[in-house]
Amino acid sequence: MLKRLMTISLAVCLTAYPLLCVQAAINTVETTYNPVLAAGNLSGDQMDNLLAPIALYPDPLLAQMLPASTFVDEIDNAARYLRANNNQITGVDNQSWDVSVKSIAHYPQVVFYMSDKLDWTTALGQAYVSQGADVFNSIQRLRGKAKAAGYLVTSPQQTVIVEKEIIKIVPAQAQYIYVPTYNPQVVYVSSGPSTGAVVAATAIAFTTGLLIGAWLNNDCNWYSRTVFYHGWRGVGWVSRSVSVVHINNSFYVNNRFSVVHYNSAIIHRNVNYNNINRYNNVSRNVNYNNVNINNVNRNNVNVNNVNTNNINRNNVNNNNVNRNINTNSANNNSYRGKTNTPATSPTQNNTNRTSGFGGSGNGAQTRQNSSRGQSSRSSAPAKPAATGGRTEGGRRN
Repeated sequence: MLKRLMTISLAVCLTAYPLLCVQAAINTVETTYNPVLAAGNLSGDQMDNLLAPIALYPDPLLAQMLPASTFVDEIDNAARYLRANNNQITGVDNQSWDVSVKSIAHYPQVVFYMSDKLDWTTALGQAYVSQGADVFNSIQRLRGKAKAAGYLVTSPQQTVIVEKEIIKIVPAQAQYIYVPTYNPQVVYVSSGPSTGAVVAATAIAFTTGLLIGAWLNNDCNWYSRTVFYHGWRGVGWVSRSVSVVHINNSFYVNNRFSVVHYNSAIIHRNVNYNNINRYNNVSRNVNYNNVNINNVNRNNVNVNNVNTNNINRNNVNNNNVNRNINTNSANNNSYRGKTNTPATSPTQNNTNRTSGFGGSGNGAQTRQNSSRGQSSRSSAPAKPAATGGRTEGGRRN
């Protein structure tokens, strides 16, 4: 009876252990899963297509949009909030959104642009998290094309600064920042010999001037390819605008914002890349199939590939370790009234069969069964007892 219980326990353990291993593997896959990196980085053309609509935005605005794009749900909430309040920005500073989302919420048209194209915004956030340097390189590459085509020039709304291979776009006025509107399929393509302000004016328009406030607390460091918090200490457009900014605004000017945060969980969101080509970017023919999360999602690493159907109880259940190692291996019918047989006999070979517990044979049980009907244990040969590898009671020496 005891042996039967031990056999059943072993079968259960052998069944459960692989399942536990499978579950551990699944948890590991889900914890370390990174769809963007798993699919392969965006190529240069794919990145340019993604960044084309905003590459000509002024640096202070880009420095807020990039980290904000990783908080897609908050952008959607901000858009709903603004629409519910007739685009009035009163109260946005008191919301629980990330500081970058609150910042762009001061410019409703920017929030609406991002919320109306959530696939594009999500893809931008994933690129910023996984390929931050490539995002900045793409923006510079696109600006170079626009400048070479004669469309990117200094104007009353913006100042274009060229430092070696770096092109900066900053506000031209201390109090206002302007958002450009343009067709990416035009401004990044050479217009021919005619260049200058006239050509630029026909391709790039600007919104009404938007107030510069404490919320524009970030800027782009093009040399390190990062977004940084300037805290309204610096030169250039920062020093020019600081006179009209309430720098005591703790919602945006605070040491806790010295580290620019982003939401790394954005990489786990699905993106319909087919929608991105509909947003009138550099080219409608850029293929995103090799980075579509649907190609590397959990359907490839889910339970269906390593589930219990491969290592379930049919493979390690009681049929494999069940009563085939019970008393049929050394039952009373084989040994009742007999002495132990030599190792070379068929009966002895059956006794030495590997058991479900990893031992070789069951010498103690064999000796116990062999002793029935005999006057003493001394009549049993010593060699088979030693072969069993156990002392009286079934314990190993």
